[in-house]
Amino acid sequence: MSYTLQKPYTDTERADFIVLHNHNNGRKIEETSAALYALEADEIMQDGQPVKNPAYEAEQLANAKENKLAENKTAYDAALKAGVTYKGELFDCDTLAAVRIMGQMVAAQTQAIADEETIDWFDYNYKPVTLTISEFMELAGLVTLNTRRIETLNCGFNTAVENAQTIEEIEAIEIDYNTRPVVDEGSADAAGTETNGIQ
Repeated sequence: MSYTLQKPYTDTERADFIVLHNHNNGRKIEETSAALYALEADEIMQDGQPVKNPAYEAEQLANAKENKLAENKTAYDAALKAGVTYKGELFDCDTLAAVRIMGQMVAAQTQAIADEETIDWFDYNYKPVTLTISEFMELAGLVTLNTRRIETLNCGFNTAVENAQTIEEIEAIEIDYNTRPVVDEGSADAAGTETNGIQ
């Protein structure tokens, strides 16, 4: 329900009305030739009178979706930037890293580097790390699996937000990319990790 201060009013009365309703309670102030109005969030002015905004719920839902999608984008970027740990070293694990490492893996599989027993790869801080061909294959699998896991979660979160019908449904979506595989020994197949579900 809007609040009204009818004209005529003094400058002090006007200022007090604005402080009370806008500064202290966040209502939107509208002034007409007849009065000063303090509108609630779900009200708009129409023909010089405050009325319920018929699009309010749809606008609120759209805003909530936009905010949740932005939250997911921030978490997604952070998950990719976090990298993966293999044998105590941190390695890049974003889309570009996956493309680079898969290209090197293909070269190894096609015998392009068959005469080499090791590969010098670069860690997260661009420090060279010497890996055996087998270790490199494990790292390649780990980077691929983790990138795919993050991309799958990202798609799932975005789809859940887009499909939400209420603000409550949006608020119930928990954005969490924290589960990350870490391999110190064995194959990348052993690095499987439980994927976080969408609540």
